[in-house]
Amino acid sequence: MSKINDIDEQLICDYLTHHPDFLLNHPYVLLDMDLHGKSLGLPNLALQQQRVLREQNIQLKQQIATMARSAIENEQIFRLLSECQRQLWCCNSLGELTQKLDEFLCQQPNIVSCKLIPYHSELADLAQTRLQNGVYLGRLSQQELQLFWPQEASIQSVALYMLGSISAPDAILAFASNHAEHFAPTNDTLFMQEFVTTLQVRFSALA
Repeated sequence: MSKINDIDEQLICDYLTHHPDFLLNHPYVLLDMDLHGKSLGLPNLALQQQRVLREQNIQLKQQIATMARSAIENEQIFRLLSECQRQLWCCNSLGELTQKLDEFLCQQPNIVSCKLIPYHSELADLAQTRLQNGVYLGRLSQQELQLFWPQEASIQSVALYMLGSISAPDAILAFASNHAEHFAPTNDTLFMQEFVTTLQVRFSALA
């Protein structure tokens, strides 16, 4: 007696893929298969295929809509950062530079604060644990948040970008959001890293 349960399902899938006429040649197999469930009546392979295609179509539309929203958001971010870069070259002091950053970059949705913090010794532990690659997106402990926003209690996620090298940092550009998922490790940072490079040049000139 063969052990049907030991047959690899993937082998069955591969076989049916390479022999698409199998079910046509053996229609009795379909009669023993419950493709829809008893509540939906007699099994019908064509209806099953339609259902799968319909579900795939819905998923594809959702993916396209997500990509479209992402493209619009990226364009808005690019335009905002480009304008902010132009304004940075008009700043004549670090105070003015910080003001311009807050004025422009807090226009992005869900960002409640933007600060440029000159590096000091109290930031050493955070830099060592969070900024080993120069960038950190995610959540901070309450103790770490106090280094940037001592009066804010509603901050849920942050983005930190180091100016200067890891061994000799100059400052940290810090963003705060009141949404826990706004800044996450999976976020794309390409535009921001290019912006930080420009900011580093201007910061060094004014420091």
